[in-house]
Amino acid sequence: MVKEIYRERVRVLTELWGSLVEKYTHLTREVLVDLLKESYETNDIKPIRGFKAEDLYEKELISLYVVGKEGLGLFNDYKEVFEKLLMPEIVIDRASEILIENKPIEAFELLQKDKGSLAKVLRLIFIQGIFSFKPEENLYIAMRNLDFTNIDEMKHTAVSFARFYTAFKVAEGIAEKTIKDKMNAEAFKRALAISIGIKYPLPKPEYISLIGKEVFNIDQKLLKKVLG
Repeated sequence: MVKEIYRERVRVLTELWGSLVEKYTHLTREVLVDLLKESYETNDIKPIRGFKAEDLYEKELISLYVVGKEGLGLFNDYKEVFEKLLMPEIVIDRASEILIENKPIEAFELLQKDKGSLAKVLRLIFIQGIFSFKPEENLYIAMRNLDFTNIDEMKHTAVSFARFYTAFKVAEGIAEKTIKDKMNAEAFKRALAISIGIKYPLPKPEYISLIGKEVFNIDQKLLKKVLG
């Protein structure tokens, strides 16, 4: 079941799919990005993001893809919609499956050794997890499989995403009121790092605060109170 904190986001993406299956023949990927942005802004939903603010809505097509395939089960019946508008996400999805199977080099080669696409693979696995369609532990496995390659580009992608994911989960906890003070936040960060199982710099309060404000609309006074 989708967590309450993501229920409205998933609802909006579900409604957008209702339009897509009817109008996809007249749409381009660029128009789809604009439609997604309009739907989010109308419903006061912000894109999921870390430090980088570019191409936020293009990246959110991964969320749309995950809801359509995993949440609504539309892939087999509407494959032509996916192939016309979400072909990059199909490739990213396939790479995610290969990565989780502990074939990181093969996954990277499928992506033409593009580091940005590799980060999107982790994002797809991350979205599957936070939307409760697949276990979040899949992301831990994927990051470990990248880290263990000892290939700089792949290790850096894993380390960077682990820091983002940790910051995101702390912000999520503050939004859900399960993390209520600095001690809770620090303990949570360290416990999560152990679960992930790779070495990476734990996120600073500023990073958590950014995600809390930009993704979850958490009041700045609350963020300052919890994070110190």
